[in-house]
Parts: sequence; structure tokens; C-alpha cells
Amino acid sequence: MKRFAALVLGVFFAVLSAPPALAQTSQDGPSLRLDIAQLSPRVITSSSSSLTIAGTVTNTGDRRISDLQVRLELGPKQTTERQLRSVMTGAPAGNDSISRFTSIDPTELEPGQTGQLNLTVKLDGSAGNLRIPSTGVYPLLVNVNGTPAYGGPARLAALSMLLPVTGAPGRAPAQPPTPPAAATVLWPIADTRPRIVAAPYNGPTVLGDDVLASELRPGGRLDALVSSALSVQNNPQLAHSLCYAVDPDLLDTVDAMSQGYQVRTRTGNVPGSGVDAAKAWLASLHKLVAGQCVIQMPYADADLPALAKVNNGDLMSYALNTGARVQQILGVRPQPGVLWADGALNSSALSALNGAGVTTVIATPSDLNESQVSGSVSVGDSVRAVTVDPLVETGLGGATGQSQNASSTPPDDPAIAAQNGIAALAFRAGLGTGTAADSPVLVAPPRRWDVPQAELTQFLQSFGELLDSKMLTAVPLTQLLASPTSGAATMDYTAEDVSSATPTAVTDEMSAIENTMADLRSAMNVDPTAQVDPDQILLPLRYALVRNTSTAWRSSAGAAQTSVADSRTELDSLLRMVTVDTPAVPISMASGSAPLPVYVRNNLPVQMIVRITLNNNTGLRPGDLPDHLLLPAGLGFSVAIPTEALRAGKFSVTVNLSTPGGTPLGNPARFELRSNEYGVVTLVLTIAGGAALVLLSGRQIYRRVRAGRRG
Repeated sequence: MKRFAALVLGVFFAVLSAPPALAQTSQDGPSLRLDIAQLSPRVITSSSSSLTIAGTVTNTGDRRISDLQVRLELGPKQTTERQLRSVMTGAPAGNDSISRFTSIDPTELEPGQTGQLNLTVKLDGSAGNLRIPSTGVYPLLVNVNGTPAYGGPARLAALSMLLPVTGAPGRAPAQPPTPPAAATVLWPIADTRPRIVAAPYNGPTVLGDDVLASELRPGGRLDALVSSALSVQNNPQLAHSLCYAVDPDLLDTVDAMSQGYQVRTRTGNVPGSGVDAAKAWLASLHKLVAGQCVIQMPYADADLPALAKVNNGDLMSYALNTGARVQQILGVRPQPGVLWADGALNSSALSALNGAGVTTVIATPSDLNESQVSGSVSVGDSVRAVTVDPLVETGLGGATGQSQNASSTPPDDPAIAAQNGIAALAFRAGLGTGTAADSPVLVAPPRRWDVPQAELTQFLQSFGELLDSKMLTAVPLTQLLASPTSGAATMDYTAEDVSSATPTAVTDEMSAIENTMADLRSAMNVDPTAQVDPDQILLPLRYALVRNTSTAWRSSAGAAQTSVADSRTELDSLLRMVTVDTPAVPISMASGSAPLPVYVRNNLPVQMIVRITLNNNTGLRPGDLPDHLLLPAGLGFSVAIPTEALRAGKFSVTVNLSTPGGTPLGNPARFELRSNEYGVVTLVLTIAGGAALVLLSGRQIYRRVRAGRRG
């Protein structure tokens, strides 16, 4: 169950399924999908008289199914946390009360057909209806039976959820506990994965796709998170208990989109479609968080232990010190020193937190080595962990190890995804046990929550009802953070965490990129005309490296490798901004000792210190080259390199540009040369050599003639 929320990202629809909504008997047998569109009410009170469930059933198999009917089954009141967890993970809870079967319309479905389910059951305990004896939390099963062709009657689909009851129908409501449990909710504002693939200085931001635009528009995932929270701001208690956890990378991305952006496609970059959506969403988010509690996630929800491996943690500050940027975009300063990281941290990451001024991390108890930890505990020098409530987390995030029996496989879409979370909160309020939780309940949904707006709003409204009835009391996160630590623990960074971390090949490539960037930075100076800080040129690339370690990549094989390849491409584009032009035509040397005209260009807005070298220069002797040249920002000019032709005719030479540290800049330029004369020095040496050859030859002839006469 370690890092439960991280394990169920992308399958949030299974949160309340025990067994889940889609049922099939076997891979080749009858298959029926059950989708619940409505459950009303979500919380049973003493004034509730009936329970209504509506939805659809779809024949997804290859056989006709007839005699389709549905009923509700209510199990016994759950009195322990273990019982609730058992229901959430798919174990049957039995049934104490069963409604009569009601036919589905139509009662017979051919493969691919869909029928309507609409069932209202009285809660008075009469024949064929349900009886709720007392307050508490109960398992409720929606049971669909049918008869497949060539088979007999059987349960073909079932959906189970937890039903909180604050007052048995017709009886007095539950008395609020004294004191009620304190509760606060983290509301995650984060993308499902990083989107930026290139963000050159003063250039257009490029996204890998345009999916984010649809998520920002009305009806999209991120719009739902903001709109649902805005809809309940008129409840002061509820607003008081919410704290918004934001990913600075998402804010940077949407801010860039609002200013115009491009989207990478197979045929080239095209304009993005979400400029207006980005502006509108940022305005809504700005309104939502004004004067409210805000905390940070790591930039791009980075894998901090992996990031700490890159050049001794040089990039950690870019993942952690983003409060000023959040304030710049949202107008709200995040809570200082507070971070909601994803998963357990190793000693290197904890040490980096100290250096970045982070004093508090939000963590799940499973991230720690003590299983019964709650509240605030010390996990290292000057760092403490404030733990989220694991039961509510399980309810909201879904359960691992769900039963996959003959009548249960995961559903295709979220049905009533917030239901188990509300039931777990009600349980913490004392329903079922009579005793409220003695420590604050910190509610943390999945950090990449993907739930329809109606479900999000329903969750918040139900939470508000528990506050209004004084079953819970709202506390701001700041009050929870102010509570003293209750002990010490250590982060449980296991072999499982190591295996799921950012691959070593990725962090090694990141280190290589960082080393190249450091050498490039050493060759940069502020240009007195442009007045641009060289660090600003490299800043987008540093954030790109942080995105390489996003924990979002864990669920997609090869995604981190693709991300770091994009970073390498972005670095190469930067290096190509300083280059040597290759002449369009061969160069004719006017004399054997004519200088070689080399045109260099610096398209960066900073001065660059460069070195010129000549290679593959057979036939040409270069003169003394300067150790380095200083190229002004944004300019190009010609450099005359002293050379001497060693022979007449055609030959070539390669001109390379690099930093003084040896990092290649631009592309090597191949010069085609044509010379009809030797250089002066070469000519003198050639004449001297020829004269010596003549003298030696004459001497040899003289000796032979003289020897012949003697003979």
C-alpha cells in the first residue's frame, strides 16, 4: 500500500468500487458494464426517506443478455478502519437488508446495446426496501443480474460504495462529538504531466501537445478543480479549511500559453489554440486563491531524490525555491517552508530541503517507517513531516489490490468518485465508533486528481454539510502546521522507491548537460548594450532539466528519456546561436600568404568568449591564432586568420568555434580554397631547397666525370 495515491494515478474511477462497476465472467464470456450517473442523497440524514440510483448498463460481450434487473444490498455498519479498508479493496461485506429486484429498461440487450437503470428504494424498512437501523457508515452494493445466452441467471455487474448515515431515517440525528475532529483539505492544482518541450529566452514557448488547452476550458479537468472550489466559497467554514497546493510548472506553462505559444507536431510547430482559455483560467485561479492558503509542490512535481543525484543537487533550488514566481503569477505568497512532495525522500533529498529552507513536508504515513504515525513528526535535521489521513486518502484515491472476481473489473469512467472519501471523513467524525479522531484530519486527494466537476462539487458540499452539522470543525492548514511535533520518524525510502525513480541514464545525461551549461556560462558576459543577465539565458533550460525528473513520467515507459532528449535538443539550439558561416563559394587566395576571412556570428544577447581552431588543413599553414575572441551580443563580423598556402591548387580547411573550455559552438564550417601561388615563406624554402638540390646534383655529376677521366 506504499504511496497509495501514486499507484492509482490514471485509474481514479475505481475509487469507490468494491467490486467495481464493470463486470465480466471471463475473457470470452458475457460482459456487462455498469455506469452510475446519480446517487442521491450522498449522505443519509434523519429526514431522508428514499435512496435513488440512476445509470446505464451496456452489453460489452458477444452474447445476448436477458432478464436484466437490479437491486440494492446494504451491509452491516462498519465499526473499524480495517472493515472500511476491506470494503474499499473489494472484499464482500455481506448484506443485512436487500431491496426487491427492479427491471432494467430494456430487460434484454444485444451485444453493444445499452439499457437504463433507474431505481428508487424507500428507507423505511418495509418489504422490498432498505432498513437503516442507526447512524454509521454502511457498505452499499448495486447488484445487476441477468441471463446470458447459453447460460443461467447470474450476477453480471456490481458496484459497491460506502454510504454515510448521520441520522437513521425517522430517528434523531447523531449528536456531534465533543470536541469534533478538526479537518483541513489540500486542493491540488497540478497538470497530469509537464507539457513544455522548449522555452528559449525571448522565444515562443513550445508544448508537446495541445491537451492542456482543453483541460483549461469549461468542462476540462483543471477548469473543474477551480470552478468546483469557486462554487463553495460562500461557505466561510469550508473556504477556511481549504489550502490550494499548486505546481509552479503548471503556472509557468499556463502563463506562457496566455502570451501566445506553439505546439510541436510531426510536420513542424503550429500556433496553440488555448491562449484565451489560459487567460480565463488564470483569472479564475487568481480569484480563487486571493487571500487563501497556498502551498507548493516541487516544480513539475519533481522526483527529489533523483534530482539530488544530478551534480550534487545543483538543480534542487530550481525545484524548491519558486515561491516568488508563484506570487508573481497568483498574487499570493505560498506558505513559507512547506512542500507537498510525492513519495518518500532519501537522506540526500532531505539535506537539500534544509538548504532550500523547507522545514515541513506533507507526507503519507506509508512514506515513514512507523506505521501508526499521525500528526507532525520530525524526519531529519530541521525538517518535519505532517501526515495526511491515510483512510480518507484511500477513499479518494482508490484501493490497490481490488478484487478481480467473476463479477468485477475496473469501470471505464468515474461514477460517484467522491463517495468513499466523504464516508471516510464521516467515519473520522465518529460515525460508527462514537469517537471522533483525536488528531487533525488532513485530507489529501490524488495530486493529479481527475474527477468530473459535479463529483468535485459534491465532495466539497458534503464536506461542508459535515462542518455545518458540527460533525467536523474546519481548521486552516496554518493552524495544523503550527502544532508541535509529536515524535520522530524516518523516511522509508525503499528498494521499491529506487526502482520507480527517474532512471540513472536520465540523471547521468542531465549531469552531462549541466556540465556543458556550466562551461557555456563561463564563456558568457553581460553585454553593455543589451544588458541581459547570462543566467536568464540558461534559466529555461535549467527548468527543463527539472521537468526530466517529474514523477508523472513513472507511469509511462521511456517518457523521462524522451524528456531529457528534448533538453539536449534545447541545449544544442542554444549552442548553435554562436557559429561560423560556411562560405557559399570557394575562396580564391589572392596570394600564397593571404589571410583567411572567417565570418562569425553571435545571435545571443550576451557577449561570448570564443576560440577559433582550424582542422583538416592539409595544404594550409595557419599563423598564430588568438587565445580567444570576444563577440558582442547579437552581431557578426569577419575575422582575418593569417594563413599560408603550402601548395598551389584546390584544398579545404575546417573552421571550428568553441568556448575556451572546449564546448563546440555552432557547426564546423568547411572552407573550400583555391590558390595559384605559394606563400612567401614556402616559396623561399622551395627555392632554397631547389638550389640545394641543384648544387648536390652538380656535385654528384662532377664526381662521376672526374672518376671517369681517372679510369
